Amino acid sequence: MALKHLQKEILENKKARGFNTDDIGREIVLMTEELGELARGFKNKDKEAMVDAVGDLMVYCLGLCEMMGIDSQELLGKIVKNNKTREHTGHL
Repeated sequence: MALKHLQKEILENKKARGFNTDDIGREIVLMTEELGELARGFKNKDKEAMVDAVGDLMVYCLGLCEMMGIDSQELLGKIVKNNKTREHTGHL
């Protein structure tokens, strides 16, 4: 499934379920909570918790893209740019 389609689907699902779809600051706060859950899962070596938190973070990221009018192709471009830059520096 294309990222652009997925980000639209995520926002539509949020609307259908009555979740936040317009307060970007709130979404960022919720993302930090998920990042905390990921850190706890990592600390406790709880793979299920880590997978759950990463999945939620992905949903938040793609939902934010749709809320802010960011085309997911821009994200893919950033990944390509990072890969090219990091090839020269040796960093990930």
